[in-house]
Amino acid sequence: MWSNAGNLMTCLCANAHSLVIAAPYIKADALSRILTTLSADASLMCVTKWTPRDIAVGASDVECRNLVLDFGGSFRLHPSLHAKYYRIDDVTLIGSANLTSSALGWSKIPNLEILCRAGDDFDSPAFQRELLKDARELSESEFLLWKTIAKVAINTVADDRLAPNFPYTWRPATRDPKHLELSYHGRADLIASTDEQSAAQSDLRDLMMPSGLADVEFRNWATTCLLATPFTNSVLRLSGTTDVSDAHRSLAHTYDLSVTVARRDMETVQNWLAFLAPDLLLGS
Repeated sequence: MWSNAGNLMTCLCANAHSLVIAAPYIKADALSRILTTLSADASLMCVTKWTPRDIAVGASDVECRNLVLDFGGSFRLHPSLHAKYYRIDDVTLIGSANLTSSALGWSKIPNLEILCRAGDDFDSPAFQRELLKDARELSESEFLLWKTIAKVAINTVADDRLAPNFPYTWRPATRDPKHLELSYHGRADLIASTDEQSAAQSDLRDLMMPSGLADVEFRNWATTCLLATPFTNSVLRLSGTTDVSDAHRSLAHTYDLSVTVARRDMETVQNWLAFLAPDLLLGS
């Protein structure tokens, strides 16, 4: 289907008992339109990907989380999601279409998209297991951070530095996140180590910090950038393990690092989380 993907979905949802949505970009108007056709007794799971840039430019809406929870469903974030996957009871749709009005054919000038039934050789349960392995639910405190990013976007959306894609492979270079703040406010000279000065400047460039943020806005932007990376999600998943050495080896294998670098980078991320979002680290 390339002209009425949304109509296909609403028809399938009308009598459905379960709906699984996995798409990097989800807009509130399109999601609401889908949910109005879904029975109140149906189960719902929604997995998407958020970055500060995507929220700032309006590619996705943070309101989608509450729409899903109000329906009684589960809402999760996956840091490296690119698939567009919709499972309605036993029917699986895959293709190029995100859950947006332009992708589903509900706008005046819709995108040219593909959304079709998966073939018999597609293992939908196996894909969902892989999908959920690295997808995590948001705490209320983390959700408030993302809502702040959406508000900051009103003043920063025109900032040219929001244009580049988010660096998913980024890992913090500076060991102390306070150094990031000093560099942002032009006080890098207060950082004793020249190596740490360079590391903080490198992090600022990679995170594409909008100019003119207040202290709270700055910390929220840094926190959501940190949480949007696959490496941080792996650290959160492994932080509760009792075998720390095994956690280091797992990170080294997954991200093609030496064990020494994996240990250092895991400790650095934990330093950042302890400073920026201690409740998330404690809850891991």
